Amino acid sequence: MLYLNPNKEKMLTFEVELSGATATEITGYVRFVVEGVEIGFPAEVGTGEIRAVISPLKNFLKKPLKNGSVFEAQLDLYTEDQEYFSPWKGEIEVKMPIRIEAKLSEDDNRITSKFGAKVKTIKESGSTRKRESINEYKRVARPKKRITKDMMENMTEEQVFKIMERLGTTTPKVKEILYEQASSQSKTGKPADVLKEIIKIMGKKKIMRRRSR
Repeated sequence: MLYLNPNKEKMLTFEVELSGATATEITGYVRFVVEGVEIGFPAEVGTGEIRAVISPLKNFLKKPLKNGSVFEAQLDLYTEDQEYFSPWKGEIEVKMPIRIEAKLSEDDNRITSKFGAKVKTIKESGSTRKRESINEYKRVARPKKRITKDMMENMTEEQVFKIMERLGTTTPKVKEILYEQASSQSKTGKPADVLKEIIKIMGKKKIMRRRSR
């Protein structure tokens, strides 16, 4: 079992073997189901590993998690052909403070997907403020047009999907999943509030101050 401090940021690293598809053809997410709430974090898919930055869970929940609480987690991968597979599933235990030395047994816990992605080991590390290109959203050009208050108040679902495309999410299935997840976490379910939750999930809390295309 893996352990997580809900008040701190964490990096999960999965050692993998890919076959039948290249890293650039796969989009990944690490998903948690915590107290009935599904939380997803974009993952960077590489040739030999998959990495995901897990933001503090306290930012997504109304009530603090109790020490010792256990919730489900999984790694979801999508191909460009809209095929889905989940090469790793496990449980996460809330532990504060956290000290982790966790390694999944290569013999007993290796899970092989139908696409040939084998997850060997999960590594965890502390705060990752030295960010590399951790996900697809950082590879897009910065927007040019400022999003005004009036635009937010009159935001439509179609506009939210277009903004997701500008931020780098172009796969229709991924956009639908991301919108549905953000909608369940939003206060009102209105497109403007859904967009705010999407920005949180994408780790772009300051994007609203930047220019929009």
